[in-house]
Order: sequence, then C-alpha cells, then structure tokens
Amino acid sequence: MDEAFVETAQALLTGLDTALSRQWREEDRAWRQEDLCWRDKEQKYNDLQHQFLAEQQRWREEDIQQRNLDNARILWARVVEKNRRDVEEKTEMLRAISTLAALISGFALTAFLQFDWSPDYVDTAGAALPLFSATMALTVGLETICVIICSLMLVSVIKTGQSYMSEEEEAVFMDKCRKFIANYRMGDRPPSPDRSFTMHWAQRCENSWRRAFMLFGMGIPCLFANLSVAAWIKFDTSRPAAVLTTVIMGLSLAAMVHFHRKWTAHILETERTEVNAGRMHIAPQGLPFDWHLRSSIHPRAVSQLQAIAVSYNGLAAEQV
Repeated sequence: MDEAFVETAQALLTGLDTALSRQWREEDRAWRQEDLCWRDKEQKYNDLQHQFLAEQQRWREEDIQQRNLDNARILWARVVEKNRRDVEEKTEMLRAISTLAALISGFALTAFLQFDWSPDYVDTAGAALPLFSATMALTVGLETICVIICSLMLVSVIKTGQSYMSEEEEAVFMDKCRKFIANYRMGDRPPSPDRSFTMHWAQRCENSWRRAFMLFGMGIPCLFANLSVAAWIKFDTSRPAAVLTTVIMGLSLAAMVHFHRKWTAHILETERTEVNAGRMHIAPQGLPFDWHLRSSIHPRAVSQLQAIAVSYNGLAAEQV
C-alpha cells in the first residue's frame, strides 16, 4: 500500500512538473514572440531615425546650396549695381563735358558773328585781326571736336553699357560661382565676370575721353586769348580798357590753370586708386565670409590694369 501511495504521489508530481514545464515553455514562447515584436518595432524605429537623419542631412546640404546660390546672386547684384553706377557716372561725365564744350564753342562763334568793329579805327595790316581769327577758330575747333568725341562716346556707352549684364553673362557667372564652391580652398576669392564695363571703358574709351578732356582744357585758354585780342580790336581808341581786359583775362587764365591742374591730378589719383585697389590684402576667414572679399581678377585683366595704371601715372605726371 505504501508503494502504491508513493507511485501515485510520484505520478502526480511528475504530471504537475510536466504541466508546469509546458506552461513555462508556452510563457517563454509568448515572451520570445513579444520580444521579437519589440525588436521589429525597434528596428523600424531605428530605420525611421536613420531615414530622418539622412533627410535632415539632405535638407542641410540643400540649404547650404541655396545659401551659396543666394550669395552668388548677391554677388551678381553687386556686380550689376557697380556696372549701373559706372555707366551712369561715365554718362554724366561725358554729358557735362560735352555740354560745357558746346556752350564755349557757341559763345565763341556767336561773339565772332556779332563782333562789330570799324576799319577806320582798326589797323587791318597788323597782327590783331589774324590773332583774333586764329584764337576764335582754335576755340571753336577744339571745343567742337570735344563735343563730337563725347557725343560718340556717350552713344557707345549707352549702347554697350547694359550688354555686359545680360542673361548669358549671368549664366556664365553663376557657373563660375558653382566651380568656386566646389573647389574652394582657404584664401580663394569669389569670381568676377569675364567682361565688364570697367574694362571696356579702360580699353576703348579712356584714351578718347582723355583726349576730349585735353581738347576741352586747351579750348578755354584760346577763348581767353580771343577775348583779350577782341578787347584790343574793340577798344583800339582806349588803351587802358584793352590793357585792363587783358590783365583780367590773364588772371582768369592763371586761376583756370591752377584749378585745372589741381582737379585733374585728383581725378587721375582716383583712377589709379581704382586700378590698384586689387592690391589691398585682407586675411581670408573662410566661407561664408570670403564671399564678401574683393573678386578675383583674370591674369590677362591684371596685366591690362597694370598697363592702364602706367599710362595713368604718365598722364598724371604730364598734367602736374
């Protein structure tokens, strides 16, 4: 009986252990299944996080590209604004000189046409009349040539001034900016347009403008001399009036020469400063601050600017 009881108890314990083992295995299987579900969710979360980081990196790169594009547009706008200001400056300069030269030429021609003198009181065999005709002709001729040169240059400036800021020029400039960003190294300067109105003026207009300015300056002494000679013809019977007029014209001529030399030297010095501005050294600081440095200049343009600077120095020395 004891053995039967023991076997019965052992069988009950074995069945209980088997049931508990089966329940534990089911719970462990359910836990493993739940763990796999959590692992799948964690993997999906990690994938979403990596995708978000990749999207954020892509957005950052696109934002940097957009900022570089904005900097290139600002640089192009600065180039366009400088071109517009240069065109307006040269236009106003040519208009001012041509207007003054036309006024002086018209004044001299009007004085010649309305000049009244009597052959009974003037020595027609002397040098007064030839000097009067020569100074009058020189004044009208010099100032008229000045007007013609300035007028032709004005038409050329108005016609070609805006051609350097066309859509094709902008496309080429934007491509240069893209290469500047792709190949940037510390110390690089932002690009500049291959063509500009400044170079056009320096190469094709500067010498003609200086000739016109020289003719304009030469015509004013001829006008003063013409007035002095006219005084000796007009006031032939009054020598003090003729002498007084000559003295006043001489003083006016001296004042004109003084101020002409002063302001001409100042204009030439300003032009040399513009040419030599590229020699100013500013320590590079890296992007985006290097976008605001002075644009780089093509080596051929540098040699041309140096040649222009040498000519400016020679003209300044001649003027002073």
